Amino acid sequence: LPVQLGDELPAVSTEIQRAVESERNLCRLRHPNILRFLHIAQPEPATVVVFMELLDGRSLERFIDNKPLDEPKIRDFSEQICRALLYLHSRQPPVIHRDINCSNIIVCADNTRIKLIGFGLSIKLESVSHISASTQSPKGTLNFIAPELLGAVESDSVQYSRESDIWAFGCSVFEMVSGLRPFANVGSFIEMTQLIDRKGAPALRTAELRDFYSRCTAKDCRRRRPAVELLEHEFLTDRKLKKGFLSSLFGARK
Repeated sequence: LPVQLGDELPAVSTEIQRAVESERNLCRLRHPNILRFLHIAQPEPATVVVFMELLDGRSLERFIDNKPLDEPKIRDFSEQICRALLYLHSRQPPVIHRDINCSNIIVCADNTRIKLIGFGLSIKLESVSHISASTQSPKGTLNFIAPELLGAVESDSVQYSRESDIWAFGCSVFEMVSGLRPFANVGSFIEMTQLIDRKGAPALRTAELRDFYSRCTAKDCRRRRPAVELLEHEFLTDRKLKKGFLSSLFGARK
């Protein structure tokens, strides 16, 4: 922790305890699709050591490698991500990840299981206006930030919520389908903000997946569906393989 020689410990003890408690909260998470935080130790007042599960695999972004995934893989990974979000968002108080994106999702070595990582920005949402959930500038990965966090709608401060996580999940679905991050060709933060404000999320051409995707990426956050409802959507519940679903559009790999 950033404690300098000569600092009065009482002056920084509150910040230290806040950091320790933040990591301790992560140690309480138990879900098969979430990285395990195993133990926290504080050998010195300004030193916190966190022991985490060792994962053998690669990020979903590297797994995609600029090439669309096939439908069964998109369906399977989407369901697993949804289940992880349902677990986080159902905690009391809810845990908001704040940085869902394909580089913070690990595809394990068996190429079938995924794990959500990257909890450096996660928060416990005590209420919508909780001080740690509201900041003057958005945090996270730019291409995956919800419009209400970009200032595309009027707000006094940035309001993180379950719905902002759901938007980012939808953007991750977009990358699995297209092989590219949303707004990959947009050159600046201002241009992206203006584009989202005018048009919302980038469009998908696939009818069945478009409905699922639209429920994640409604520009009005009140219209986005929670993870529990997304898990009941026909895209995730219909296990029949539909030939040519993505391959005809993107040449999706097997």
